[in-house]
Amino acid sequence: MTYPTIRELFASRRSWAACIGLIVALSACLGWLVWRIQTTDRSASDFRSRFENIRALDGRWDREILSIQLGIAPNYDAVTQAARDMKMRLAALKEMVETHASLAGLQPAIEGYANAVNDKAWLSEQVKASYAMLRNSVSVLPNAISDSYRDADVLQILPGINKRAADLITETITGMVSFTISPTPLLRDAIQGRIATTRAAMQQMPADLARTVERFLVQIEVVVEERQRGNQLMLQVTEVPTAAAADRIQAQLVALENSDAGAEERLWNFALLVSALIVLSFAAFVFALRSRFAQLDNDNRMLIQANQDVEEQLMQSAKLSALGQMVAGITHEINTPLAYVKAVFELIKERVLSEFDNKQADEESRGTHDELEVLLNDGLHGLEEMATLVRTMKNFSRLDKGHIESFSVEEGIESALLIARPQLKYVADVKREFDGVPSIMGSPSQLRQVILNLIVNAVDAMSTLDRRGTLTLRTRLTSSDTVQIDVADNGPGIPEDVLARIFDPFFTTKPVGEGTGMGLPICYRIIENHGGTITVNSKPGRGTVFTITLPRQDEKSPALPRQINPPAAA
Repeated sequence: MTYPTIRELFASRRSWAACIGLIVALSACLGWLVWRIQTTDRSASDFRSRFENIRALDGRWDREILSIQLGIAPNYDAVTQAARDMKMRLAALKEMVETHASLAGLQPAIEGYANAVNDKAWLSEQVKASYAMLRNSVSVLPNAISDSYRDADVLQILPGINKRAADLITETITGMVSFTISPTPLLRDAIQGRIATTRAAMQQMPADLARTVERFLVQIEVVVEERQRGNQLMLQVTEVPTAAAADRIQAQLVALENSDAGAEERLWNFALLVSALIVLSFAAFVFALRSRFAQLDNDNRMLIQANQDVEEQLMQSAKLSALGQMVAGITHEINTPLAYVKAVFELIKERVLSEFDNKQADEESRGTHDELEVLLNDGLHGLEEMATLVRTMKNFSRLDKGHIESFSVEEGIESALLIARPQLKYVADVKREFDGVPSIMGSPSQLRQVILNLIVNAVDAMSTLDRRGTLTLRTRLTSSDTVQIDVADNGPGIPEDVLARIFDPFFTTKPVGEGTGMGLPICYRIIENHGGTITVNSKPGRGTVFTITLPRQDEKSPALPRQINPPAAA
């Protein structure tokens, strides 16, 4: 389908209706997607928030139980409160799991966690009871010790033991303190041994002292027993698998959240896709609406532009035609007297030198002969240079239409150098690096125009320097069977912001009235019409290199047309 057919299709009423219907359908679909995203089940995130609070409370509960063991808790209310809060929050979490179907998979893990919490709560109560009894016994113990030391017989050495009752009491207290700090089996056996030793020594004590010591020993036994029991209960508390149960819930919750996040992400992606389709549909509708009203205006602009282009081309062609005729006439008028003067010089040279040769001349006459010969040769050389310049001007002014014929690249460069010599000789030295490339097929006048334009541009660039520049002209035959021409200068170079626009029509950096901005665009079009390329490489402060690549073709090659129309100049 061609572009005009597509434009006509979009301009039809059927396309308008189709665009409107598609926009309405896609908008309804987008609305449903937005509603679906807004009503997405957020129970997993709510569950996570509550579960994280329970885990934080579980950690605080562990710290409160540990403070009981370390004896730094003023009372046991914090442990009781933590256990009650844990059970209440777990009950709410279980109710949430039962209410939301999406959380049903978490119910077994929640039941396991609740059972572990119940076991831990029961053990914490046992720990509280044990340490309460231990605290009571420890609080009574100072009075029992004080009563024992009030009896004067406590300082008497017991027969058969060689120790005082006070020493036995002190050893028992020391063993109890050590066991209380570190309730190891070894210290337990040691304190029990001291209790047995003290009881055995009670048979040697007076009755009152023995009853007092017995009360002391009973409190010591309670402290040891409760300390041992409390330590065992604490070990059982640490073995309750609340952390493992919580980790199982955490793992299942992460998997559930990932699944929910994936579903929500798919909804968002689909919503974005529908939004993009709505935008495209709206753009198509706008295009259809605009194309219906813009066609006439576009055709009108095209006609005006075409008319302006034709007028500019006709004016430029008239200027070029007049300039070509003027140059052709001038060169013709100069060529005739130039040929006459050259013939006269040759005749003078022949007759004057022959007269000298026929005479027996002395040394002074011979010197005059040589000097006259040099002068005549210089004059003839100057005339030959003038004739060459006239021929070159005639070739450049020839009004052909780009007829394809054999063209010597290096001769074309020399012709261009000859034309540009008045500007070039005061600005730069010329360096030739010719590779002896073969002739190519092309339009000689157009290719000469390109080379001359590049040389003149290089001269203009180097003329801004405070030193004499160097213009390097290079030719080579590349491996791809193409002819390459380099026009390089060591001028100021081209700034990066200008380099990208040098082939744009009407772009010029020269002052108003000194440049049209069409030289390089015309060169680009000429090389393109010849099937070649023209590129530029420039570095500010180091110079510029224009590279022309042209296909190497012989006269039998059909690659180029037999005639290339010259590009329109402005």
